[in-house]
Amino acid sequence: MSENRGPIKITDTSEIAVCTCMQSNHWPFCDATHHTTGGEPEILELDKSKTYYLCGCFRTKKRPFCDASHEKIKKS
Repeated sequence: MSENRGPIKITDTSEIAVCTCMQSNHWPFCDATHHTTGGEPEILELDKSKTYYLCGCFRTKKRPFCDASHEKIKKS
């Protein structure tokens, strides 16, 4: 997965399973690869009427939500 991935836009969604073990090939979404480490996904309830941006670069301090850390990567 590229370190320069920007935010992932989520709309019209009421619930997501977020990876907590960092093994997912579809991070920040859980893809059930946690069976190798024992980690369980975090289920997040979302407001379907809102738009959310999830981190795609692994550097956010507000996991799983984007905090614009990808902008710092592009500048370095």
